[in-house]
Order: sequence, then C-alpha cells, then structure tokens
Amino acid sequence: MTMMSNLPRDLAEEVLSKVPLTSLRKVRSTCKEWKTLSKRRSFVKKHLGQASVGAASHKVVMMMDLRIYLMSINLNNKNDESCIKHEGKLISGSDEVDISRVFHCDGLLLFIPKGSTCVVVCNPYSGQTRFIESTFAFRNWWNYSYALGYEKSSSRKHKVLRFITVTDFVECKIYDLSSDSWRERFGPPLPLPFEPFDEDTVSLSSVREEQLAVLFQRWDSLELEIWVTTKIEPESVTWNTKVFLQVNMSLQFQFQFLLTAASFFIDEEKKVAVVFDKNKERSLVNRNVAYIIGVDESLREADLGDSNDKNCYPLACSYVPSLAKLT
Repeated sequence: MTMMSNLPRDLAEEVLSKVPLTSLRKVRSTCKEWKTLSKRRSFVKKHLGQASVGAASHKVVMMMDLRIYLMSINLNNKNDESCIKHEGKLISGSDEVDISRVFHCDGLLLFIPKGSTCVVVCNPYSGQTRFIESTFAFRNWWNYSYALGYEKSSSRKHKVLRFITVTDFVECKIYDLSSDSWRERFGPPLPLPFEPFDEDTVSLSSVREEQLAVLFQRWDSLELEIWVTTKIEPESVTWNTKVFLQVNMSLQFQFQFLLTAASFFIDEEKKVAVVFDKNKERSLVNRNVAYIIGVDESLREADLGDSNDKNCYPLACSYVPSLAKLT
C-alpha cells in the first residue's frame, strides 16, 4: 500500500496543491517533509494557480464576531443565497484572540487585537507573523485608525500607518517593517473628490492594490457615490473625472459611518460594488449582509449570517495570497 509520505515529490506537490488555502497550515504541521515541500517555489506556483482557478470569484477576508474568515464571492452567480461561500477561518489560533479590525495589502494582513496596544502583521500563506508594540500620545488608544501599504522601490517595503484626528489633537506615524521602528512622518492629507460632513459615510478601499476607491454617502439624501483614483503620488492624487458608481433612488438607508465604517470593494469589469454592513431591518439587527450594487442602481442582498453581538459589524477586504515577507 502506497502512503502519501512515500509518493514522488512531483506527485505529492500535485495532490497537496489542491488543498484549500485555509487548510494549508494543517498540511505543514502534519510532517516535516510536507512543510518543506509546501514552501518550495514549484509548489507555491501550483497552489496559487489552483487558488486562482475560477477567476469569477473574489477572495475576501472577512471579520465577523471578532474572528477572521476567508470567503469567496462569485458575482456571476445571480442566486443571492449561494453567491458567497464560507471557506473557513484564515488564521490559526484566532479562537483565543478577539480581533477588532483587519486590513489587507499584498498578501499581508494587519489586524488589531481587541483590548491590546499591539498590532499584528502576518502572512497567512507563509505563516510569518510580526507583533508590533507601540506607545500612544493620546490616552484613548482604541480610537486610533490604521492602514497597511508599501513603498515602491527595488523591493517592496511594507509599512503600517497609524493616525488619529480629534478636536484638538492630531497624530500620524508610520512603522517600517524593514527597520522595525516608528520613525517616519509624511506630508499633508490628500484631497477627496468631495467635501463630506461628519454625519456622512466615507470609506476607502484599494483597487488592484494600485489605486484607491472611496465610497461617499450623504446622510440627508442617502445618495451614494464611489470614486476611483487615476494616479497616486506621495504629495498628490488625481481622481477620475467620472464617478464609478452613483445611486440616487434605490437606497432607503445609510451605511454605517462610525469608526467601523462600511467596508467595500468594487469590480471594475462587472461594474458593481459590494458593501458589507448590518441588515437594516430592526428585527434583524444581528444579521450581516453583503449589499451588491450595480451602476444601473440595481441592489441585491446576500446573507452572511448572524453575529452574537449586534454591535460587531462585518469588516471585509479583498485578499490575494502571496509570499511577501515581513521585512
């Protein structure tokens, strides 16, 4: 009887490359040989190739009930009940840690453990993790906002942005993963293509990790717009002169506009936006929903399941696995 451990390397690679992304960590913990094999470049190429099969599906990292999950969203599927598939928990050991926010860039995740002053950057695909301790000049440290990105150079330098703006206090800092330090500062904030009020909903999202999209919903008229950049530089930004999506009539509610503002992503080819928020019916306040909005003002709702806490809003971002290193 042939055992998996006795298979030729090429055949073992072929078999293991079909393992779901959420099960890869279990494969690596099975035996030393599989751990070594799963980190070979030939295996990674096959495995990521398998993960990209069926390009109609978007991989999405979703935070619900303080846990991080991987989901796939097939926008070609017109069945609202089956267009979203739960693939499982993305981060091993997350059962022991409550997570309040999550961000993605270049295959890396930045997440904020609830009640902790540290932030965590990890690569779920490679298993690398970095805990980042920091001090805060503002005593209400849980009100800080974060972002994850990288500096374009000969090699990508990944960085964490931390900022806060309150009535009489402003602080912005950047952590450089390559130097393991908070040391950088940056220029003035770049303009948005509109002037929002405090009560309006404003949320940012990345587009192909090269540009930005911003969702803007007016609190009074409930009109919703999504704008996309055409060029981003250190001290300037150019927004497309034509709005990507504009909805005037079909929305009868406002998306969440507080610190956990409604998260979203857009599909430029299919000309739709997917916004993640709570159900707006008072009897279903624990239910999480993906709102699929078309440029033709069509609106579909996909049920994401219930949260134990009505105040735990779903947060989501597009996810593309990679071998990016935490350096």
